[in-house]
This record gives sequence, structure tokens and C-alpha cells, in this order.
Amino acid sequence: MNEVSVIKEGWLHKRGEYIKTWRPRYFLLKSDGSFIGYKERPEAPDQTLPPLNNFSVAECQLMKTERPRPNTFVIRCLQWTTVIERTFHVDSPDEREEWMRAIQMVANSLKQRAPGEDPMDYKCGSPSDSST
Repeated sequence: MNEVSVIKEGWLHKRGEYIKTWRPRYFLLKSDGSFIGYKERPEAPDQTLPPLNNFSVAECQLMKTERPRPNTFVIRCLQWTTVIERTFHVDSPDEREEWMRAIQMVANSLKQRAPGEDPMDYKCGSPSDSST
């Protein structure tokens, strides 16, 4: 089993899903695809502060935009049966590229690691359905 490591971490401005204000959040992108946001920077990587945001970047779509703010990027993912979008912005185009490249790299590595085990590939029904 591969050990989970932090691929990238740092401050992002995250747009609220319901109240559309921008809030600073400290995010950790991990090699298992988890993308975890905190109100404050954790003192240690294994610290168990309750995260404010926690979702997976596996099977996500990344979109670059200059709206509603410059240097914005959007992560679109499937969470259970719902498509969710999370909007972030950073201070520079280079910083945005770094985050997008890191997220895409993790998503790609997860695709390669588990071919045929993609949760998006599961169809309704069970294996016994095909034998009838």
C-alpha cells in the first residue's frame, strides 16, 4: 500500500457555495486525491483539526477562468450522485497553474493506479444480472 503524502499545500481563496463570499482557506492536496481545507494552517501534517472542506479530486474537471476574479479556477467533481463545483482564486497566474498542474497530476495518477476500479464506471445492477 502506498503511503499518502502531501503533494501541495498553501493558502487559497475559496468561494462559498451558498453565501458567495471569498474566504481564505489553507488547503492540503494529498496523493490519495483528498483536497482538504482548513480555516488555519495545521501545525503538523497529521494534526486532526476538523477540516472545513474535504473532497476528492479523483475524476474531477478543472476549469480556468478570470471571472468572477482574476486567477480563478473551478474544480467540478461528482460527489455521490451530485455534480459539485468549488471555485478558488489565487494571487497570480503562475500560482493558479501550479495548483491546477498538481491537482491534474494527482487525478491522473489515481486513474492509472486503479484501472477498472473507477467509481464513475459502476453501472446500475449487479453482476448476476448479466447471467440471465
